[in-house]
Amino acid sequence: MYLFYNPDNLLQTGMHHRDILNILQIVSNKTDTRELVVSLYLLRGRHENRGTAYVRGWMTPTNFMTTRGKWSITSQWAIPPDLPPKFKLIRMRLDGNKNLFPRTEKDRYGWEFRYATFQDHLATLFAHELHHYRRFHLGLHPREGEHSANHWALRLVRDLGFCVEGKKLPKKRRKQSSRTYVLRKFPQHDPFSNFRQLHSGAQLIVIHDPQGKYLGQNVTVIRSIRSNSIRIVVQTSDGKIWRWPMNWLDIISE
Repeated sequence: MYLFYNPDNLLQTGMHHRDILNILQIVSNKTDTRELVVSLYLLRGRHENRGTAYVRGWMTPTNFMTTRGKWSITSQWAIPPDLPPKFKLIRMRLDGNKNLFPRTEKDRYGWEFRYATFQDHLATLFAHELHHYRRFHLGLHPREGEHSANHWALRLVRDLGFCVEGKKLPKKRRKQSSRTYVLRKFPQHDPFSNFRQLHSGAQLIVIHDPQGKYLGQNVTVIRSIRSNSIRIVVQTSDGKIWRWPMNWLDIISE
């Protein structure tokens, strides 16, 4: 395990390096982690907590660090000289300020978690990413995705004595727009029925563009559309992908 931090960030956790390593070892006790590398970044940012498991392919020291995107923070430190030639990688970023706990957080998959301490948060996040490692590298948890990873992680850390609560929040029902309602109720009057027969690669022409940039240009259909959609995914000549309103397009006659 590699720990990256500014001195005050580690101090805020109230823990030492060996304490953090001990938590990871407890969580992964029944998992073969011989080919796993874990890098933990302790940085301020209450809404920046995240984890990523690079476990579908092999990582090497050359791509241990990232200079772009959400993990560009990794470039603030040198590449550890003792990395193995190839490995699977779990990256985690946490705000270790113990004064923020207990805390409640929602993840991008619609789950809400409540952690009593920083230790509980670390254990749960690591367990979630460990599930991906177990699935893709060890062949465990076949066909299980993010929700299963949350279920497994929550059950594991609670069994290990960590104080965590978690649940999947009910989805909010989206209001059905009046236009979508008309298309569903009166499909025989669907003004875009010809568009719904198009497949990937079909050509359309732009007949309206508020910016005037693509007016009169041909665009390429990227994929077929749903029965109730009023937009279609197309690619313009400059390579950009758009969800373009179909009433701004016309079908090119062959």
